[in-house]
Parts: sequence; structure tokens; C-alpha cells
Amino acid sequence: DHLTTSVLAEENADERVEPASLAKIMTIYAAGHALQSELIALDDKVKISEKAWRMGGSRMFIEAGNHVSVDELLDGVIVQSGNDASVALAEHVYGTEEVFATVMNEHARQLGMTGSSFSNSTGLPDPNTYTTARDIVLLSAALITEFPRLYARFSMPQFTYNGIRQVNRNKLLFRDDTVDGIKTGHTKSAGYCLVSSAERDGMRLIAAVMG
Repeated sequence: DHLTTSVLAEENADERVEPASLAKIMTIYAAGHALQSELIALDDKVKISEKAWRMGGSRMFIEAGNHVSVDELLDGVIVQSGNDASVALAEHVYGTEEVFATVMNEHARQLGMTGSSFSNSTGLPDPNTYTTARDIVLLSAALITEFPRLYARFSMPQFTYNGIRQVNRNKLLFRDDTVDGIKTGHTKSAGYCLVSSAERDGMRLIAAVMG
């Protein structure tokens, strides 16, 4: 059942911007489809590549050669915004991050995200990775309605892997218990980004603030 959606407020909603880690909402959405079509399973053990292990920025601290479950990788992407987990997940689903990115773009087309392009699973700066505030809200609404169980993970306050406990960067989760997601992002070029969502009395709002 598709929600009736209406825009309550917007400014420069179609301006092309860098998504930073907001791109990981699409990584999770694409993974949701792969789980649904049984291309992958939550208990699959994923062998971590050198490429995934070497990723800089935010990480869940997986180690090359180790085996980590899809289940844990999903939490690593969602709660810790792990670049390492995003690459490992992408490689597990479609063999390479490049192929995974083409699938991200296919999903974007199907969702009507006309102002977006993805070239990696992390949102790290790249000329071919961009989105708009409107597109990210479209994507977020699709994730929430199509994959409620996956979406439930976005409200997890923390996640511990490899003995390292990391707290969810979305501080709104701790300030208001009707907030249940979604994702923060930051790079020098993208600035600070936040897509947030809350549900009260049967009404859900999604807000995207970029840069």
C-alpha cells in the first residue's frame, strides 16, 4: 500500500548535491531487494576483501579475510555508517561495488529519482555520485514502506562489533522517541546532511536537510 505523500515544505529540493553517507540508504534499499529475491540471506557469511578492509572514514572495523554475516554488515552500515561494511555488502550481493552501483541506479530510475546518480555504495565523493533532497525523501519513503523490518534497524541506539561499541550518530533518536531514523552524512564537500523521520498519531514525516 503506497502512502499518500505530500510535501509540506521545501527549498531547493531539486538542487543537485552530494549525498555523503545518505547514499547508504540506497545501499540498504538495494540489499533489501536482494534479500527479498533470496539472492542473499541474513546468515550468509561474507569474506571481507582487502578493498573493504582498507576503506577510510566511518567504519565498523571488520578485518580482511574474516567472515562476517550479512546480518552484522547491515547493522554496520545502518548504525555505524561503515564504509567497510557497505563495500563488503555490495561485493557480496553483486560481486563488485561497480556492478552494485549500476543496480543502485536501476532502483533510482524505478523510484523516479530523476536527479540522482550513484557510483559507489558508500557515498564517498565522486563526480557521478549525487542526489537531491526530493529524491532522498522518495527513497526513504520507499525503504520504510517496502522493508519495514530493515527500517526498524535505523532506530538502534548503538551497535558493538569486534569489541568496539559505536553509538548511532542520529542524535534525534535520543531526544524524541517518535523519531525512528534515518541517517546522517558528512564529508567536507557535502557538509552535514540528515534525513530524519518520525511517526505520531498515524502520520509520518520525513525531512531531508543537505549541506
